[in-house]
Amino acid sequence: ENQKRTDGQPPATQIWLWGQGSRPALKPFLEQFNKTGAVITAVDLLRGLGRLLGWDVIEVEGATGYIDTDYAAKGRAAIETLKNTDFVVVHVEATDEASHEGEVEEKVKALENIDEHIVGPVHGYLKSQGDYRILVCPDHPTFLRTKTHSHGYVPFAICGKNVRPDQAGSYDEITAGASNLLLPKGHQLMPFFFGTSS
Repeated sequence: ENQKRTDGQPPATQIWLWGQGSRPALKPFLEQFNKTGAVITAVDLLRGLGRLLGWDVIEVEGATGYIDTDYAAKGRAAIETLKNTDFVVVHVEATDEASHEGEVEEKVKALENIDEHIVGPVHGYLKSQGDYRILVCPDHPTFLRTKTHSHGYVPFAICGKNVRPDQAGSYDEITAGASNLLLPKGHQLMPFFFGTSS
């Protein structure tokens, strides 16, 4: 029988176990694409996905999963990892967090930091190594006006060997949704990126 809590609040009558379920069966990345992989992230979910794919999970001091993350440390870690690994995912949660908080200035600052301290240095390193491809994309939209995740197409940018430009004039969700280049299912992105899709 439930009893009133001593602080005068009603007793808890239910619990919600978040994250229940069974481990998904994912084909190892090496088996799918003949490439080794690694992930740099402060988000446990993505660390787990990386492990399921057989990737190395790279720990980076100062990676917080928040707006104050050490962007430069993530960029340096990506370059170091690329010396011995074919493919590295660098995940930055800061733009998502800024959107959840409705902080446009923080989101802009996060995007600028990603460009300056991760994309720019990694792109420069890859160019110096010969043939390469680099992909930049969000994992999902999080709009400032709603402060929540949304569905729909996300923009992606790829450059490198044998990549032909399209006519997109900007990098945003509206342009992505109107593009002739649409990948309706997320699992189509990696084959497209590696040039193995039909």
